[in-house]
Amino acid sequence: MSDIFRELEEVTVEQYEHQDLPKWLADPVLMVARSPELYQGKEYLVEILAAQVREYDVYAEAGCCKWAYDHEDIKRTLRWLEE
Repeated sequence: MSDIFRELEEVTVEQYEHQDLPKWLADPVLMVARSPELYQGKEYLVEILAAQVREYDVYAEAGCCKWAYDHEDIKRTLRWLEE
C-alpha cells in the first residue's frame, strides 16, 4: 500500500473514532484507502480526499466563510474517483 493510501486510512480512522466524521461517510473513504489497486493513476484525488477528511468539519459551511471541508466536498471527490 502506498503512503497516500495509508495516510488516508489513518486520517479517516482518526476522524471517525475521535472527531465528527460519520460512519456513512467514513465507510466509502475507507474502501478507497484499502483498495489502492482500484485507484492507480488517481493518487492526486486520493491526496485531495485525505486533506478533506483531515480538515472535515460538520459546520464547515456555517457562518460567512468556508474554513473547512464538509460532507459534500468529500462526496464530490469520491464521485470523481469512481469516474
